Amino acid sequence: MQVHKMKREALSHIDILIVGAGLGGLYAAIECYRQGHSPRVIESKPELEALGDFVGIGPSVTNQFQKWPGMQETYSNIIYRPSMNLLTHDGTFIGGPFELSESSDYRPVPVGRPKLIAALYNYTMSLGIPVIFGKRVIDYEESKETRRAYAITDEGERFESDVVVAADGIGSKVGKVMTGKEVRAISSGISAYRVTYPTEILRGDPFLAKQYPFKPGDPDYCEVYMSPEGQMITLISPELTTWLLTHKDEGNAEENWSTRLSASDALETLQKTGLTWDPKVSAVIGKTPPHTIVDYRITWRDPDPIWTSPGGLIVKIGDAAHAFIPNSSNGATQAMEDGLSLAACLRLAGKDNILSRLEFERVSCAQKNGFKNREKWEQNFEEAKKNPLATAQSIGRWLARHDPEQYVYDNWEACKNYITNGAPFKNSNLPPGYNYEPWTMDGLMKMQDNGQLPVDEGDWD
Repeated sequence: MQVHKMKREALSHIDILIVGAGLGGLYAAIECYRQGHSPRVIESKPELEALGDFVGIGPSVTNQFQKWPGMQETYSNIIYRPSMNLLTHDGTFIGGPFELSESSDYRPVPVGRPKLIAALYNYTMSLGIPVIFGKRVIDYEESKETRRAYAITDEGERFESDVVVAADGIGSKVGKVMTGKEVRAISSGISAYRVTYPTEILRGDPFLAKQYPFKPGDPDYCEVYMSPEGQMITLISPELTTWLLTHKDEGNAEENWSTRLSASDALETLQKTGLTWDPKVSAVIGKTPPHTIVDYRITWRDPDPIWTSPGGLIVKIGDAAHAFIPNSSNGATQAMEDGLSLAACLRLAGKDNILSRLEFERVSCAQKNGFKNREKWEQNFEEAKKNPLATAQSIGRWLARHDPEQYVYDNWEACKNYITNGAPFKNSNLPPGYNYEPWTMDGLMKMQDNGQLPVDEGDWD
């Protein structure tokens, strides 16, 4: 394994235990190491997770790879480089091609989730950061007397540290120590079939081989199909084929990666829509290997402003703090931003971090942006034809061009004075011109039922 020599800040002597070796947890571990802290990671699974399809990662976190020797080259070698076309469900062209590059600020660059996790894990190991598998955390505690935090496993082990970071996803048990309850999941009524398989399988079909010929120098293929009954996304590189289909939740999906279905299940769902679909859609689905499709239930959660325990020694990040729906195109990026910001906050503030004050409102806006995307992609097709780029856009410049680390340095003192002395403080990492207002999913869904879309002041593009 290649050993990377990263330039570190002065040692802080802060021990940090990160629970969860997903994208957010591993990214946080590397940034904590760079900032001079002493991180270690524990993970519930017995080995590195190889599940998932693709995630979109924005420049707000990938720009940081310039500070990680060797990582920018690794990342550039594993991303998709697609040319995206927007179509109706029957294959009618709406707009495109839209090229997605590493500097794109209207839609994040897609990358295979297993590949990105493997890259982050290998980098973590190259720095000598300990990662221990097979440790499922079921409880969190902190002690005011000793100023120590604990993660307790299902086998009774107590992992102790100065700071504990819960990066263990939607099912995290960290809510008990923060508010005494978990954030309520609200059914969206939809779920998503998600799968990745080798493109070599696709090439074995004469029809699909003709549709996706892959000449030297060609970009990867990305097709986004809009429909009133859900969206189909295909992402095809010479190596991997990924597709995602949102559909009505029939009550069989789960909010995890455990369900395994076959092509016949998805094709039956496609037929139930009563719509005429592009033949390429059913062909790509039909080539999927048996028992490989995940049916992932999509739920919504209200924004949660409490990210830290009463004593400030336990903090949650990523899905444990803010679950995103797939339409957001920013959930993985926000999880990484959390880790980046936390590492910088701990460098300035010591063990008393102020992450939630700097990140909550921004994350809440990003979550709301995901709801807007979902509604936009089910809009009248004629509106999409008038401005296909606006329809294809999933994130705005306020998300893509943000520098989380510099934001901490620029705002930490003012935020500290707000917390300790009640001095005025206003976040500027939101859509320009927008004054943050609290919202709930129930409120948004009532607007949806009344045929309304959330309309907010400011520049969300």
